[in-house]
Parts: sequence; C-alpha cells; structure tokens
Amino acid sequence: MLTRLKPEIGCWYEDNERDCIFEVVSLDEDSVAIQYFEGELEEFELEVFLRLPLKTVDQPEDWTGPYEIDMEEMDESESSLIELDNHYHFDGYDDDTMQVIDEV
Repeated sequence: MLTRLKPEIGCWYEDNERDCIFEVVSLDEDSVAIQYFEGELEEFELEVFLRLPLKTVDQPEDWTGPYEIDMEEMDESESSLIELDNHYHFDGYDDDTMQVIDEV
C-alpha cells in the first residue's frame, strides 16, 4: 500500500516514475511549489501533489545541482570566502596584519 506524503517546505522527495528528486520550496493551502535538483521550478495543486508516488529522501550532498557549478573547475581566486573549522575567513588577507579593535 502506497502512503501519501504531505508536503513540507525544505524536504526532499523522489518520484521514481519520473526518475527525479526535488525540494518543496513553497506551500499554501491550495498549491505546492517545488524545485527539481536540476533547478527547474514547478507548481502543483495540493490534491495533485498528494497523489504523486513519492518517497522522502535525504538532501543531496552535491548542492550545486540547480546552480550548474562545477566545483572542480571553480578557481580558488573566484571565491572570496573559504570555510575553515566552521568559520569563514576572507581569502587574500593575512591574519597577522589584520587588527581587531574591541571598543568596550
């Protein structure tokens, strides 16, 4: 027996019949807006969404899908921020020369 899934904003779903995954990006009492992994947006009436043969899936690890960014081709100089230990640092600045003034 197929379980009908209620849409939730931010949740990812897989439609095996159409071989696609998508995220619910907007929801109101009559409609559901989704964004496919490839980036395309689509809106369904809520009744139609509830009839889709869906299962929930984890968010894809490769978040770049809808943005068509090839991380391997991305040059380090294109990014002004780099993540180190969950903190963002400006790339191109020498930490030794930066001064932080804390006015109390």
